[in-house]
Amino acid sequence: MLKRVYIKNYALVEEGEIEFQPGLNIITGETGAGKSILLGAIGTLLGERTSATMLRAGEAKAVIEGHFSIHGLPQVQAYLRERELDSQDDELIIRREILASGRSRAFINDTPTTLDEIEVVANMLVDLHGQHEHQSLLKVGEHLNFLDAFGRLQPLREQVQQHYREVEQLQQQLKHLREQEHALKEKADYLQFQIEEINKVDPQPGEEEELLGEEKRLAHSHELLENCNRLANMLYEQEGSATDFLGQAIHILNQLQQLDAYFEPLNRDLETALIAIEEVVKSCQSYAAKIEINPERLEEVRARLAEFTRLKKKYATDIEGVLQKREELQNELSRIESLDEEIAGLETQLQEAIGRYREAAVALSEKRQKAASELEQAIPEILAEIGMSGSRFKVQFDMDDDPDSWLTLDDRKVRAFASGIDRVEFYISANPGQPLRPLQKVASGGEISRIMLALKKAIAHSVQVPVLIFDEIDIGISGRVAEAVGRKLRELAETHQIICITHLPQIASAGQTHFLVEKIQSGDQTQTKVRRLAEEEREWAIARLLGGETITEAHLSSARELLQAQNRTSASVSS
Repeated sequence: MLKRVYIKNYALVEEGEIEFQPGLNIITGETGAGKSILLGAIGTLLGERTSATMLRAGEAKAVIEGHFSIHGLPQVQAYLRERELDSQDDELIIRREILASGRSRAFINDTPTTLDEIEVVANMLVDLHGQHEHQSLLKVGEHLNFLDAFGRLQPLREQVQQHYREVEQLQQQLKHLREQEHALKEKADYLQFQIEEINKVDPQPGEEEELLGEEKRLAHSHELLENCNRLANMLYEQEGSATDFLGQAIHILNQLQQLDAYFEPLNRDLETALIAIEEVVKSCQSYAAKIEINPERLEEVRARLAEFTRLKKKYATDIEGVLQKREELQNELSRIESLDEEIAGLETQLQEAIGRYREAAVALSEKRQKAASELEQAIPEILAEIGMSGSRFKVQFDMDDDPDSWLTLDDRKVRAFASGIDRVEFYISANPGQPLRPLQKVASGGEISRIMLALKKAIAHSVQVPVLIFDEIDIGISGRVAEAVGRKLRELAETHQIICITHLPQIASAGQTHFLVEKIQSGDQTQTKVRRLAEEEREWAIARLLGGETITEAHLSSARELLQAQNRTSASVSS
């Protein structure tokens, strides 16, 4: 429930706090006293857009703060926990600050937040039914929402909406693929050309390094052979070679070793060096024997390296990158070649999604038909209690034919909507003997108010929103009907907290808590103040509604009777 609202520097309100109570809270006041200001402040609190023009003159900032009890509202609590906005005591505080710069700030439990988040939370807490809301009954598109609320069909409607989105998404994917199909198949020819171009060269991993080495050996084969032979001669074959000198040195060391063991390791080192030189000579001779002087092979290697260079230049990468590019081209070509298969798969998925939508939409429509029958009984019963005896109410169903629709029902192409397949319109006969006609064409202002109240009463059992705010629910009614509307609001207040702004004494007397909005002039300053009336003050406030400026004893007596009558009605209902 809404526990209290604090307002500072908003329009004509300098500072004030209203502590609302459970049950039916009535707000009255003279025309121009500021009731609309109060309603505007609450609307701003609940996420409506506002501007710096609402600041009290000369002030830098306006503040509106609402305290809600969210005990027993798991949906709200879960939403706040998910966003780390929850409190420890089941209290929710929403605050709006309006700055002179035109900017505004929003807070939930003292944490900065967005208007979108406030609006989500507010929609779970409060149904604000202002004067303009009466006109929603005249909008045929809103009738389906009333019916679904009455039948508690929102979960099934959300399933239908989910299936609808799935169909739309698959259709978009198919459209995109089909638009690309021609261009992609033309691209496939170029991809195939590129792949064949690389395959024609068919470079292998590591091949380029091997070819570069071979090309270098072939290009310097004469030099390699000459130097290998020279080295062998210098080390071993010619007179005075390195091995000759080492042999002589080893002989001398052998003699020295006989005289002193000191020379033994030196002798071993020279013997090892001699062996190493002999191995080097053998390796050079073996290498020289394998040297190929082959100009034809050299040209072949250089021609292949030139092909590698061309590929690298074309694809602006090295040979490893060329190989990777070939793999990418093959993957892309495979995807294009499988495009028909992909399209066929998506078409199958689309038909399955349409089947799921059709099944859910038909089930929803059947439940709506059942809910409509119950609503057609409930509304006239409630209307009879508030002065519209003999009225009849009908929920008219229809579906739109659409030859281009993707949905077929019983060989009939019908238009599909996110809300289902039904178009719903309320029909009414407000007076006995009159034919049923569309609600938007026959209902008067007073009738619209009562029909709206009847709908609110009818769907109260299924509405999770704990706070209902009515502004001018009494428009177009008076007398006995107003008394009945007051009783109906009192009944609705048994399950919801009701805040009702009214001009009618019959409705005001039904309230359990009564607030008075007053405009107070102090010097050159004008302020709007709201105060809760004590029980003894209510009689005067209701008499004021009856008599205006001049209040007589007759007005006070009538006010007293209205209050007593409401108390008797409440007592009889309670018993």
